[in-house]
Amino acid sequence: MLYNRSRGIVIARRVRVARGLWRGIGLMFRRSFDGALVFENVGKATFHGFFCFFPILLLCVRGGLVVDKKVLRPWRVVRVDCDAVVELDARKRWPVEVGEEVSWNEAGGEG
Repeated sequence: MLYNRSRGIVIARRVRVARGLWRGIGLMFRRSFDGALVFENVGKATFHGFFCFFPILLLCVRGGLVVDKKVLRPWRVVRVDCDAVVELDARKRWPVEVGEEVSWNEAGGEG
């Protein structure tokens, strides 16, 4: 679950931590994703929307706090500098804002 600790509510029930093949592929080739994909230990990195068919909301997390929200559009590139990045479908409304504390645990499969 992806949890908004500041508001005490669940943001997404299905969470997948990007490891192995997931780390390299992410949400490429999907038409939708009903959950959250978390990239841990990110640092300075570039995320791309190549072969992504919908806009992706990137929550940039540092020390458990959301420090930035960016929308990654298909076929575009976004740079980040944070501890972790949470990817969500940007076409949906998610109950989280910059400055709020979030936490997650992997559950519910691929989403």
